[in-house]
Amino acid sequence: MPTEPLIEFIPRGIEDSELKTVLEPLSSLINEVVNYGSHVFRWGADTIRDGDENMPALLMFRNIFELIDSLSVLIRASAIEPCSIILRSLFEAYLGLEYLFEKDFKTRGMDFLVWSRHKDILSLRRFVPGDIIHTQYEALKARDKISKDIPSRPAPDVTERINNIKEIFALPSYKDSVDEYERIKAAGKAPKHWFSMHDGPKDVCQLADSLDLPVQYEVLYRLWSEMVHGTDIFKDKIAYEGPGMVSFSPLRVPSDAPFVAQMAVAIGLATIRLFTKHYMPEKAANNADWYNGDIKNPFTNLMNIKIIVTDKPFEAAPSD
Repeated sequence: MPTEPLIEFIPRGIEDSELKTVLEPLSSLINEVVNYGSHVFRWGADTIRDGDENMPALLMFRNIFELIDSLSVLIRASAIEPCSIILRSLFEAYLGLEYLFEKDFKTRGMDFLVWSRHKDILSLRRFVPGDIIHTQYEALKARDKISKDIPSRPAPDVTERINNIKEIFALPSYKDSVDEYERIKAAGKAPKHWFSMHDGPKDVCQLADSLDLPVQYEVLYRLWSEMVHGTDIFKDKIAYEGPGMVSFSPLRVPSDAPFVAQMAVAIGLATIRLFTKHYMPEKAANNADWYNGDIKNPFTNLMNIKIIVTDKPFEAAPSD
């Protein structure tokens, strides 16, 4: 028989509460940005005739909007706290796209392809018996108390897949980035980030600084790192109510929902501007009409929305 939740700890009745009337418009605004973004993606894709360097831009755009779309789903369910993890990933994804479009588009696009396909090769080598990566991986798996009893998934045609990638590296259009990757690897170890190739930023902090987004990095990335790493477990989650009593905040506290929506929409709009400027600048007027007609007022009003949590927190007496 299914277990009934302790509603003071996990209040799942969002659909039956007045909170729904606040969260649904936030979710719907994000959905509108994602909906319009789908057309921007098609417009951009339709302008491309050839050139592998375009593939990273298309896939980065898709990744950004998949993350934004997931925020809409979480906001609708009042699952707000995990949104900070997605927002952090979203900001990093946006940085990559802006760096790609900033200059040297072809070189940076090919750098990304070479770097990511080297990662693919490294991952595939785990399934090649006799390969040193396979041996190291199996040794790690044997002492992993969670993974050791999970059967390895089959990887058919793995050697052929590796060889296919290497054949791509032999194409003339890949030569400059392949040589750069090997140069860095020969000097120490393979580049950790694709944007570090050709003397690019060494890490995400330098990447944000190079794009004149140092404050955004401090607010949207560094401060959220504790959430990502599971160490931000005290902030606004526990309060002392008196001798021998503490209270814990419940799950699905919606207070930060307007901020999450604001950031999701802002990054979505910035992504649309970048993509439009690079691939179809003639669509800028379409973007402006859409923004002024469907986005500007609700987006501006987000900063005026305040959600006050009045539900009684989950209380518990600490053990002696």
